[in-house]
Amino acid sequence: MSGVAIKVPNVNWSKNNLGTVDYGSDKNDNPLTTVSDKAYVIYEDYMDKSQRRDNQYLLLLIDDLIKAGLDQKCKALFYLASKYQNINHIKYSLIGHDNLDSNSAPIISVNGIEVNGNVSLFDHTQYDLGNTDSNLCLVFIMSKASTGGFDWGGEQYKNHVHSFVSAGEAKWQTGVIFRWGGEDAIKKIADQQESDGVYVIHINKKSLVYKHKNVTINKQLSAQSMAKFCPRLMAYSTINDSPSQGIMKLYATFSREDLTAADINKIHEIFTKYEHLL
Repeated sequence: MSGVAIKVPNVNWSKNNLGTVDYGSDKNDNPLTTVSDKAYVIYEDYMDKSQRRDNQYLLLLIDDLIKAGLDQKCKALFYLASKYQNINHIKYSLIGHDNLDSNSAPIISVNGIEVNGNVSLFDHTQYDLGNTDSNLCLVFIMSKASTGGFDWGGEQYKNHVHSFVSAGEAKWQTGVIFRWGGEDAIKKIADQQESDGVYVIHINKKSLVYKHKNVTINKQLSAQSMAKFCPRLMAYSTINDSPSQGIMKLYATFSREDLTAADINKIHEIFTKYEHLL
């Protein structure tokens, strides 16, 4: 089922009714049959904007984030997979009001987005790493392992690089998966797993936590980044000739002063749960 957006026919999508859909049990093993009113409001708003068809798992993902209180800390959540080549399907954030700016659309498939020539796809939000976004979590789901190129990145000042390269190989960035300003980096040698899957990266001022599959890395940074930039997806903001060679299914950011280690673990748990359902 990996990569397939599920549409369940003949399901009653009225408030607090998921028909016969079985999506687990609570801690007392009681079947879960309802989602919150808040989840429906967010879901319906997103569906109206994106022009998508009903997708039970998007609704349940939103509900899980709400139950964990993470909807209030979510800055952007982009579901990048669709069976249709429709930019509106990927343009809008599920939660909040962020959107992607695009002058050249990517290839869109049921597995996510991939590069088609010189893709220009930017997160509309400008992240202020020295102030409002000093406690930031990045989430990426790569449904196809990349063989090279930038998956995400941007900078305010030349050579002050902020980048995610799941393959560990891109122009001017060899052997490094994640770079956060200056010389601070997570190197490929520290995570030699296949480069697909869920990545959760938490940067809290000078503290970095990197999670991917079975690898967790804790690292102290040499300095807090003070940059402001709008990151680019599937490429680096100022580099056009080293785009991602993978497929990205989902991109999300969480940002708030009280974002905790427990939140990061829950974020990793939730997105791992939905990796193959969406």
